Amino acid sequence: MKKFGILLLLSIIMYRSHAQQPESEPINNEDSSKRELFEQQEIELFKKLFTRRRSEHNEAVKRIQKIENYEKRYKMLSVLVENVYNVIDANRQFLEKVKFDPNVLFQENPEVKDALSGILENTALFGDVVLHFPDIMQRILKHQPTWHSLMKWSFSFVSQMRHLLDKSTFTRLHLAEQELNFIPRNPDYVNPYWTNPSEDTNKKAALKKEKRKKEPRITRIEFLSILSSKKESSEEEN
Repeated sequence: MKKFGILLLLSIIMYRSHAQQPESEPINNEDSSKRELFEQQEIELFKKLFTRRRSEHNEAVKRIQKIENYEKRYKMLSVLVENVYNVIDANRQFLEKVKFDPNVLFQENPEVKDALSGILENTALFGDVVLHFPDIMQRILKHQPTWHSLMKWSFSFVSQMRHLLDKSTFTRLHLAEQELNFIPRNPDYVNPYWTNPSEDTNKKAALKKEKRKKEPRITRIEFLSILSSKKESSEEEN
């Protein structure tokens, strides 16, 4: 945040210097180029920090995947998603209050940047868990119908800010939107992380059945033959 503070101070100085110029005075092309360069550097810094946070999200998803107990995993995701919802809701209210304009190239207010980061990061994380744990997320969202409108808004909002996202994140968000039916699914849509529990059970049962078939078995004829041999052997001994 200190870096943001320094950059914000510089931007204010540049803005005041420009504002003091007479209206009739033409805009200096050199100053305009510097301002554009400054804005681009701000965006690159934002994207760098966002990419770092996405790496943390990937690690969080991996840790949840290691939880084998279904109910423990469900509780973990319930707490996580509720927190995500609250963060997005609070930041949306703030941006509406300051009349945030997504068409502006970039915002200089650090509080606006924090709110923007909060929405982008948490929406991306929400998309991750929707794709990786679709069965549990369906169960959670079924009991939280009031979340639908906010989360649909957040995906739409993030789409407007796609210039701040890396390609991988945007691709996942687009898949998550389809998984949630926020947008129509493509004819060839497939959730690459989806695993149907019933399908797994059927596969395991089929493998066990196949294994039993491959095991050597004694036929009825062979069994009777063995009994007959034992009987004959016993009679000979007597």
